[in-house]
Amino acid sequence: MSLLSAFSNATASLSSVASQSALVSRNIANADSPYATRKYAGLTVGQTGGVRIMSIAQSGDQALFRSLITTNSALGSASVSAQSLNRIREVIGDVDSPTSPAATLSSLKAALSQFAVSPENGQTAEAAVNAARDMALSLNRATSAVQSARKDADDQLDLAAKDMNRLLGEFGTLNAKIMAGSASGSDVTDAVDRRDQIVRTLSGYVGLNVQVRAGNDMALYTDSGITMFDKTARSVEFTPQPAYDATVAGNSFKIDGVVVAGASSPMPIKGGSVYGLITLRDETAATFQGQLDGIAYALVQAFAETDQRAAGDPGYLPGSYAGLFTDGGSNAIPASMAGAKGLAGTIQIAAGVDPTKPGGEPARLRDGGIAFAGTANEQYFSYNANGSSGFTGRLNDLIAGFSMPRSFDAAFGAGSSATLTEYTASSIGWFEGRRATANDASSYQTVLLSRTQETLSDATGINIDDEMTRLLDLERSYQASSKLISTVGQMIDSLLAIA
Repeated sequence: MSLLSAFSNATASLSSVASQSALVSRNIANADSPYATRKYAGLTVGQTGGVRIMSIAQSGDQALFRSLITTNSALGSASVSAQSLNRIREVIGDVDSPTSPAATLSSLKAALSQFAVSPENGQTAEAAVNAARDMALSLNRATSAVQSARKDADDQLDLAAKDMNRLLGEFGTLNAKIMAGSASGSDVTDAVDRRDQIVRTLSGYVGLNVQVRAGNDMALYTDSGITMFDKTARSVEFTPQPAYDATVAGNSFKIDGVVVAGASSPMPIKGGSVYGLITLRDETAATFQGQLDGIAYALVQAFAETDQRAAGDPGYLPGSYAGLFTDGGSNAIPASMAGAKGLAGTIQIAAGVDPTKPGGEPARLRDGGIAFAGTANEQYFSYNANGSSGFTGRLNDLIAGFSMPRSFDAAFGAGSSATLTEYTASSIGWFEGRRATANDASSYQTVLLSRTQETLSDATGINIDDEMTRLLDLERSYQASSKLISTVGQMIDSLLAIA
């Protein structure tokens, strides 16, 4: 080897070492980032033996990365469901909570029983009415919590749509940069890291299918096959509702013009927070609301009053009228459970029996006449014909009504035939089962994501010890190349001196 070749190889080595040292420094600086991958130089040997950097590459494991985004999607769905159901439970409590519909119903039955023991006692009458008020308020609070959860889900869907559009726009810019850089041989590793980070974030919103194609091009599809990005970003559309009650239906969430979830979706997604939020808003919360409305409807029916005159008497009023429990103060009863949608949010005790209202008299709970309190028809709805203060017939019938089997809508999942007490307990049990399942799934997916992230980091991430060891190796290479240049210089000086 000539002195010129040796000098050229040594300077090429110094240049390579400098570039590799910069890469190691870059790795060390990004060691704390969970999204950074290890960068390294691809080296090649020239015809004269010199080393040069051919390309900058990065560590990667596509199988682990796909597993990571799948787990992230599952966690996104489970976590939003668990959080929302936990917030509802904070309001209504479990079966044993004193503020739950199940507990307040038991308290109402106990108060009525006590009133039946002392029907002449004004205090026990007022206690029974207060227990009924607590029952109505527990259903009102539960409805408010359910509809608040639906509104929160709607707001989160709106934020998700906006963020997804922003991320897909940035993804498109990065994808074009990566493809151009890959074609020209430029270092695009940081851009690839950022693109992968966006994919991870998007996978938290919807289940993803990621396709890497020639030229480092990437395409994104939902787990159901809806295109999110293929050469260009596709639009994510959602319009939130300004407010929610039991009668309001949520709007569709669309990607590339296709509805992604719900009964109207031709290609329903299976994971991600968008799936979890829509399922909560339109299925879980709506089903629980239906159960609450069923309880309210059964209460109105159980305490309804009828005209005590014979059916053929002049002026006889056929049918039943709301007694102790009413729909917003009306004495009309919904014709069916289907017409009682939202009743749990509007149910209240009648003014005619409420001691806090003008003319309200708790004794009407014992005697009847609540439906038409203060009117000429009140007398016809009285069950206490003799006006006896010891009358208990009506109270005993109301208490027996708690044990009477009733029909409920089986579509709401808490049974089709049960007593009022059984159905209320079954409803809270159904809710607790859904909440426990969501919490278990969230906990499991959290641990699984942590383990997957750890495994991926071990395979592709940055290890400080390894980088410092690499830096020492590069330092020795730098010293060797410097020594070679120094030796070549000395040899050239000696040759010049002889000449």
